Amino acid sequence: MQCREVRELADSFLSEQLLVETNHEIVRHLETCPDCRADIAARRALRDKIRSAFMGARELAPRSEFPAELAAKLRPMERDISRRSLLKSWWALAAGLVLAAGGGLFVRGSISRSRLAALAQEAAGDHQNCAVKFNLAERPIGLEEAGRRYGGPYAALATFQPPAAVDGPLVALERHACLYQGRRFGHIVFRYGGSIASLLVTEGAPPATAELEPLEGSVRVASLPAGRSIGFVVADLDRDRTLRLAQALVDPLSRHLT
Repeated sequence: MQCREVRELADSFLSEQLLVETNHEIVRHLETCPDCRADIAARRALRDKIRSAFMGARELAPRSEFPAELAAKLRPMERDISRRSLLKSWWALAAGLVLAAGGGLFVRGSISRSRLAALAQEAAGDHQNCAVKFNLAERPIGLEEAGRRYGGPYAALATFQPPAAVDGPLVALERHACLYQGRRFGHIVFRYGGSIASLLVTEGAPPATAELEPLEGSVRVASLPAGRSIGFVVADLDRDRTLRLAQALVDPLSRHLT
C-alpha cells in the first residue's frame, strides 16, 4: 500500500470501517512510514479533541426540564406508557446525538451492544493467543513505542498502577501492545486467583459501566470504560470474580487514562 492510498483511507481506518485485510495492509505500511504515522497521529489527536470538546460542552447537554417535558408530550399519545419506558426512550434519544468529524461519526453515549459483543470476542481471542498460547502473527511492542507510533491510550497504560489485591494478590506480569485480527490492544497480563488474566484496552466509545459480556466458553470477558477508550478484563475465572476484578480496575483506570 502506498502513502496516497493510506491517506485516502485514514479516516475510515480511524473509524474502524475497513475490512480486516485492509487494516493489516495499513498497519504494515505504518510500521515503516514515519510520515504516514505522523499524519494518522495528527488526525487521531484532532478527533479526540473534537470528541472531548463535544462531550464536555454544557450547552449541548439536555436541559434539566427535558425529561418532564418529554413525558408530558408523550402521555397524551399513549396513556399506558410506563415510567420505565419513558426513561428508556429518553436515554435512547440522548445516546443518538452524534457529531460528524474527520469523515467519521462520534456517538455521544455508550457503544452499541452488537459492536461491544464483537470487540469482546476479539479481546477474548487476543487473551488466548497472546497471554496464554503466545500465538500472535505479529510480535508485541512496548506500550510507549505504541504510543509514539499510533497515539491512543497506549503510552498512558504503560504507567497505570492497578490495585495490589482484589480478593487476593493481583500481580502484573507483562505490559505491551499487540495486534489481533487487525485490532491493536494495550495489554497488561496479570496473575490473579491462580490464573492468567488480561486487561486489554483499545480505541472505541467506552461503555457506561463495567459489566460481564454474555460470551460462550470457559473464558469470561467483562467490558469497562477506560477513559475515552474501551477496556476488557478477560480471565479463566468464575463470573463473580471476573466482574469484581473489572469493577476494581474501572475507576483507577479511567482516571489514569483520562
